[in-house]
Amino acid sequence: MSQQLPPIPPTPSPVSMGTTPPLSWMQAWTKALTQPSEASYAEIANSASASSSTAYTWVFIISTISYLVSSLLTSTLSRNSFTYGGTAYSGGFSLINVICSPVVGIIAVLFFAIFVGITNLIARALGGTGTYSQLAYTVAAYSAPLSIISIVLSAIPVVGCLNIVLGIYSLVLNVIAVKATHQFGWGQAIISSVVLWVLVFVLVAVIVIVVLALLGPAIGNIFSNIVVNL
Repeated sequence: MSQQLPPIPPTPSPVSMGTTPPLSWMQAWTKALTQPSEASYAEIANSASASSSTAYTWVFIISTISYLVSSLLTSTLSRNSFTYGGTAYSGGFSLINVICSPVVGIIAVLFFAIFVGITNLIARALGGTGTYSQLAYTVAAYSAPLSIISIVLSAIPVVGCLNIVLGIYSLVLNVIAVKATHQFGWGQAIISSVVLWVLVFVLVAVIVIVVLALLGPAIGNIFSNIVVNL
């Protein structure tokens, strides 16, 4: 009588889709940047501290601070002033920048929520199992510290161009975050991460074409007048 072989256990996922111990903001940010792997991002997504409210808080604080710092740097590098109605106005840092900074933070949170929401919908349609809160928390875990690094690079004119590399790296981390959160293949993760940007590009291209088509005759008349005057 042949002996029945034991069933082959399924291949375990990098981190089982359960709740892992909570992470502090420093632990989540450090793990997201220094350990950019599927296992690390799955641990972040499944941590007990993962929530959309925490992600919104990070985005709001970082965006607000980024606006204040960039405004301060701009005013420091350029001390321009102008006169209107006999009154001189300074183009530097002012109370208006401080008042507007929370508005910038709220707008950043709104765009972040829309971006994550659309990405999550696409991922779920492709068979993903993650939740919106998990994805928002995981994306914020890498995007918040990357925003700080971007501020530092922008303050140094010589290395400011490295923000292009930082943007590409951010896209790579987004693919890893989507895959780890939704537990599917690399193909689905890439599609979920890239489709939104493709749609934005197509929308912008359509708007530009429509605007050029509407303004085409006017632009043609302007160039004709210039040629005639020459």
